[in-house]
Amino acid sequence: MSPAATERPSDWPATEQSRLARPLMRVVMRLLARFDVQGAENMPAPPLIVTANHLSYFDVAAMTPFLPVGVIGMAAEKYRGTWLEPLFRANALIWVRQFSADRDALKKALMVLEHGAPLAIAPEGTRSKTGGLIQGREGAAFLATRANVPIVPAVVWGTEKILKRPRPQVHLRIGKPYRLPEGRAKGPELAEYTERIMCALAALLPEQYHGVYRGNPLIEEMARIVR
Repeated sequence: MSPAATERPSDWPATEQSRLARPLMRVVMRLLARFDVQGAENMPAPPLIVTANHLSYFDVAAMTPFLPVGVIGMAAEKYRGTWLEPLFRANALIWVRQFSADRDALKKALMVLEHGAPLAIAPEGTRSKTGGLIQGREGAAFLATRANVPIVPAVVWGTEKILKRPRPQVHLRIGKPYRLPEGRAKGPELAEYTERIMCALAALLPEQYHGVYRGNPLIEEMARIVR
């Protein structure tokens, strides 16, 4: 694949921006919450895809200090031009049209992976309103299989309590990397791989955050891989 120059994210690689954001986000989050971080040593060298759950606007700030320098995030286009945009721009961004097959965003994501960069994506595609995992979407599985890169599951919980309680406890867990079969997966395969991605996240979360994946037998299987 040889992406055209127009497919390049406008602010990528933004490595210096990422280096500056990491200590800033660390200070801000330490003021807002108490942190418990485990598994930071599991992050391999890029290219890779970090898959994450999404409970709060503060998830990005909580995770940024522990993600690889120069990571490219994927964010919903609807936040562009809002007061939340600076928060998302702690890292370089690919803007995505939510709940659609945004081919331009997927091409940009493949391009950065092929250039050896790290990519971060929330497979749910939006914040959970239930407090638990919601149905995952297939973009992360599509990218991981096409680019043949490892997936690093990362979960955070407690961010949903920030500004609602004084300095709540926030937990961040980074799991061990794993891979999906390389190839042009479609239909049932993408659905199966997406379920694995989501169950890997569930394996790192307390059961009350498992949401729609509660009781899924794949959680135990993925736990043996990512814990």
